[in-house]
Amino acid sequence: MSTLDDVGSGPMPADVPRWLRDIESSLPVRAQFVLTGNVRDIHLLPPPPDSGGRTAPRRLPTVEALWEVLSRSGYECLIVHDPVDHLTVHPPTDAARQSAVDVVGPLDSGRDVGLARLAEIVRAVATTRAHRIALVLDYASRLTVNPQTLEDDEHRFLVACEKASHLALPLYVDGVRPGPLYNPLFWIVSSERDLPAWLLLRNEAIKTVSIPLPDLDERLRLAALLVPSLPDAREALAAQDRTPRASAVAPEESVIDRAVRRFAEQSEAMTLGSMVEISRLAIERRLPVTDIEDAVRAYRVGMLDNPWKRPLLRDRIRAGDAELARHVLGQQRAIHKVVDVLIRSATGLTAAHSAGHASRPRGILFFAGPTGVGKTELAKGITRLVFGSEDAYTRFDMSEFSAEHSEARLIGAPPGYIGHDAGGQLTNGVREKPFSLVLFDEIEKAHPRILDKFLQILEDGRLTDGSGSTVHFSETLLVFTSNLGIYAEGPDGERVLNVSVETPRAELEAKMRAAITEHFTVRLNRPELLNRIGDNIIVFDFITPDVGRQLVDHYLRNVAQRVEKEMGLVLQVAPEAREVLVRCATQDLSFGGRGIGSVLESILVNPLARALFMKQLPPGRTVVVTGVETDDEFSSVTLS
Repeated sequence: MSTLDDVGSGPMPADVPRWLRDIESSLPVRAQFVLTGNVRDIHLLPPPPDSGGRTAPRRLPTVEALWEVLSRSGYECLIVHDPVDHLTVHPPTDAARQSAVDVVGPLDSGRDVGLARLAEIVRAVATTRAHRIALVLDYASRLTVNPQTLEDDEHRFLVACEKASHLALPLYVDGVRPGPLYNPLFWIVSSERDLPAWLLLRNEAIKTVSIPLPDLDERLRLAALLVPSLPDAREALAAQDRTPRASAVAPEESVIDRAVRRFAEQSEAMTLGSMVEISRLAIERRLPVTDIEDAVRAYRVGMLDNPWKRPLLRDRIRAGDAELARHVLGQQRAIHKVVDVLIRSATGLTAAHSAGHASRPRGILFFAGPTGVGKTELAKGITRLVFGSEDAYTRFDMSEFSAEHSEARLIGAPPGYIGHDAGGQLTNGVREKPFSLVLFDEIEKAHPRILDKFLQILEDGRLTDGSGSTVHFSETLLVFTSNLGIYAEGPDGERVLNVSVETPRAELEAKMRAAITEHFTVRLNRPELLNRIGDNIIVFDFITPDVGRQLVDHYLRNVAQRVEKEMGLVLQVAPEAREVLVRCATQDLSFGGRGIGSVLESILVNPLARALFMKQLPPGRTVVVTGVETDDEFSSVTLS
């Protein structure tokens, strides 16, 4: 008798997982099933009819969940084989074992039966006309060493299974509904590729069933079971009962209900088994029910402490406008928008408008603008501000990922390819430093297939590497930079300036955004990627002459500090020499701060290094640059 319902009576309850209902409906027409996907998880099934009014769902592993379906359809037993425990019978009753023995002969439980004997069992189960039983080959991926290069005994076994699928006939049992049904063989594998293609190809007797990760409804049902067992849950319930309702029509969400909802949202793309482990972690660490998110994060990235909640970080972000402006000149609009995103990240309101996406990255920024205006420097400044050090900064030059095969460098090569066990640069980096900033420089130069990987990161906050392991980005800041919109295609196909230093701010921003939209939606046909970035596109201004003069002074201080550190000399620049440097360095601002630095290196640093090298001055001396002379080929400085 089934615990789900009477044998064969009516449709299966709606709260039974869909994959189980799919199997039950296919038993009359399929002889074998290949189960893949989330096969090692637990599954929620309704309580048995004789549960005494109990309404909480049961948590069952895959094989036991299968038996619930089979017993409902009048099956007498389920024979289970795996390479470790070998043969067992489910349920563990004398009647079930006797049915198994009647069909396949003596069962040497705990002993290796070998592939030849296992092939006999497969055929006996498929062709018997006396009993309605089923066979499970658990961990079937381990029955062969390599499905592409089979040993002789492995090949003979798989051929026997293929033939059994063709020999099998549906069995009708007198007095047992429904019927007729096959005596099915279930392959439980890690991946469909673990079985040779010829076994499944054009074989209508075999059905592949992919067990999905639990959806939000299943996670809510399990969270409702787990949350009441967390520390202080009873106290929270009692306090809620003592608090008068604000409205009888629309009562406020209770502490427990809120924790259940947040637990289910935060565990998106996780297994139900992971949720059980998270609740155990919360109980062990005595985390209050209101901090269930900390337990989820600890399970994902291995850190219980949440750096985003530290008071020191919040104090630094409050002073973020002034601090970032010290290092990035002339970009106050961009800095203000960045600080807004950081505040949103620190308060946990990232993607707050979109329920069920609590695992998205902490912050997403898209820096667009001319070269040399401070995009990369602002990313470094954010890293220092948030994480206290540039050690948490990782940069990827996306021009190095313009080829399709370069995807393997980013996320790792798939199994079977050289270097598959080394992992990818991106996935390894985030796995090692989950609290970090990752910069993707010149994102428009990446191959479109690589851009597809960012869809999963931006939407779900996770990425599966080449080895199949999941890396979580839920605590990272992602920054993209781009020069799109600076140049456009001229009438003759040539590359012409689209914007310049004289372009008004409103026109600059409109042209830059239009170019970004056109690139992702028309050229790449990836509008969904742009949608994930949303309103986080920040357009940088050109360097103005005033900002250029400030940058010259900033670079001069850097040169003086380096001279003092390396040579022990005090370097000063006379006002007349400074004016020459400012005039030359700011003559062309189209290359931004990087262009200013290049000019200063040519007309100041190079001749200064030559002069100091030839003079060999003792440490402690003061050196003053009193004059700078330059032409198209040669620059010199006058020192005193």
